[in-house]
Amino acid sequence: MSTQIEMTDQERARYRGGHIAWLIVFFIAWVVRSVLKIAELEMDTTYTVLMAVLILSVLVQAYYAVRIKLVERRINRDASLKHALNNELVRLHQLKAWRASFFSVILFIVIAAVVSLFVDFDDLMLIFITALLIGFGTYNTTVYLLDR
Repeated sequence: MSTQIEMTDQERARYRGGHIAWLIVFFIAWVVRSVLKIAELEMDTTYTVLMAVLILSVLVQAYYAVRIKLVERRINRDASLKHALNNELVRLHQLKAWRASFFSVILFIVIAAVVSLFVDFDDLMLIFITALLIGFGTYNTTVYLLDR
């Protein structure tokens, strides 16, 4: 049974790691796209490629989020897995991660509000999606780091 517990824990960590990796891809593409837009450089092909990368990264992150949820559901259905992988320490880590996620989204909103005083944001949907991804990314990163 310990092999199944270890494999499930490794699977959960692998999906969280994949989500974090694609979150990093998203933010790199987002920063490059934002800098190009602020600099008002006309690079239509680059914008198209960056938008494709952004969309792809959001889709892959959604895939990893679903996979994490499926693993969590499997853990909660099996009593031995639940006892080993959803104990008080894991729940404490999840609580800390939700707190970090909440404050990171609040911090992002404040930073975006301050920056919007100086820079006119044309693409508000990207800001909203970024706030959501910061929240999910902070949660998964915090849980991933605390579980290590």
